[in-house]
Amino acid sequence: MYLKTKIIAVFALIMLLVGCKSVSKKDPAKKATNFVIIYTDDLGYGDLGCYGAKGYETPHLDTMANQGVKFTDFSVSSSICTPSRAGLLTGRYAERWGYEDGVYWPHSKDGMPASEITIAEMLKEAGYETGMVGKWHLGHLPEFSPMAQGFNMYYGIPYSNDMWHDPEAPLGDNVVFNEGLTVGDYKAANPKKKFRNKVPLVEGSNVIEWPVNQSLLTNKYTNKAKQFIIENKEKPFFLYMAHSMPHIPLYASNTFAGTTERGLFGDVIEEIDWSVGEILNTLKTLGLDKNTLVIFASDNGPWISKQPNAGTAGPLRDGKFSPYEGGSRVPCIAWQPGVVPSGITSNVQTSTLDLFPTIAALTKTNVPEDRVIDGVDISTVIKGGFQDIERDYFLYRGHNAIRVGDWKYVKTKKSEELFNLSNDKEESKNLINNYPEKAQELIKKLKAVKPVKMNN
Repeated sequence: MYLKTKIIAVFALIMLLVGCKSVSKKDPAKKATNFVIIYTDDLGYGDLGCYGAKGYETPHLDTMANQGVKFTDFSVSSSICTPSRAGLLTGRYAERWGYEDGVYWPHSKDGMPASEITIAEMLKEAGYETGMVGKWHLGHLPEFSPMAQGFNMYYGIPYSNDMWHDPEAPLGDNVVFNEGLTVGDYKAANPKKKFRNKVPLVEGSNVIEWPVNQSLLTNKYTNKAKQFIIENKEKPFFLYMAHSMPHIPLYASNTFAGTTERGLFGDVIEEIDWSVGEILNTLKTLGLDKNTLVIFASDNGPWISKQPNAGTAGPLRDGKFSPYEGGSRVPCIAWQPGVVPSGITSNVQTSTLDLFPTIAALTKTNVPEDRVIDGVDISTVIKGGFQDIERDYFLYRGHNAIRVGDWKYVKTKKSEELFNLSNDKEESKNLINNYPEKAQELIKKLKAVKPVKMNN
């Protein structure tokens, strides 16, 4: 009897230990989904190997596409920096909060208002750690900074890398001055004239380096992003990583400078590709890859007038600033092993506006009901679905162009054009005389929604 009791006790202890082990071992499938959005600047539709680029290689992004979903009809909410970034983070056209065309500058005194709800604010409320690395460009003053828009951590430059600095922006205690410049230079008047392309590196709300060595910028961003992931590996997190390039001026580190046939532009893209590889490898090493959704995209099309230091929109018409597809349709890849299927090419119409409601759906978070959200939930598309999305319309920069389904109407100073993007994504065949009733249908729709109603 004693022996039997002892055997039962030992068996129970073993089962308890095994049970404890199985409970303590976290199942990645049951953990909250992490989100990483990698956003480049002025990268065109044709600027990755998996989208047809030549003269350099993008092996990490090509592998990401092979292991995930590559989108061929993914557009940004505007073909210029500031409203594009606002659309990504809020799921709304920037005109909803009264923003007009253009971008913010180092001398700007305004920015995206605090009343706008960002992905970071939504996820922070849901218990996520939130971090932003890279270019912000939604207002550099403290009340408009990433730290005021839901991000617990910020490290990057506050606007485009071809700008300058605000002499009134606060300096950190141990700020580093480069190129022989001093605090006197930093505080001097007329920085636009004296210090073009010399931008500050900000951490939190303070400048920590000026002017930042831009040849090291991609490397700095990558290390900071990896640090954020490592420090928050036990928590759900959202990382928004916005590269400053290939917006001009272009810079590459010594490791990548002079290594491609395409010249400096190719060097820059290969370094960004390396950075993506570092992020993905960090996720894999930490065992976070299966519960982290990574989205790679660009803020708008290429600044084609800056050739040879600019990219290409591939077969698409025009580039940055334009209402044509080359300005707004950009490369986009979604990756999450075991959740996002491998090797899928999706031609479903999708947009950066959709990321806000999609992340809300994936986290079972309520979308704000006190405002219009212009994006739609594309979570099923990211998971490999090809069903039609119920999208009422899609607007382009300047709001003189509208898309409804496959039909697109564009009004310029010189002409009116109608395209069917299902078989003419190049926008080479103006069908306005062939389908006048369809043109009038889109014109009527454009008048009804232009300008979009503000503050709703």
